[in-house]
Amino acid sequence: MTSISCSMSSGPDLRLMASNRFLRKAKKLREPQASMLRAALRRFTADPQDPLLRTHKLKGELDAYLAFTVDDDLLVLFRRAGDEAFLVNLGSHDQVY
Repeated sequence: MTSISCSMSSGPDLRLMASNRFLRKAKKLREPQASMLRAALRRFTADPQDPLLRTHKLKGELDAYLAFTVDDDLLVLFRRAGDEAFLVNLGSHDQVY
């Protein structure tokens, strides 16, 4: 996993760690999704429960994970532990679930 530094001026920082899978998929994004992902990650570090992200807990086999939306067809799958979030996967609904 790779650490991603995203700090905001107010409140405690949420430290992001990213899997190689997440990073590979993020690097393949084209505009405007690449910019939208960067904006969503900044928003996520500021407030993981921001309503625009539609952060939700998953069920079934993925019940240890949560997800938030970047746009209508791009999701980030992650695990949360205290002030750390582990970004596991990135893709469409069908790719992530």
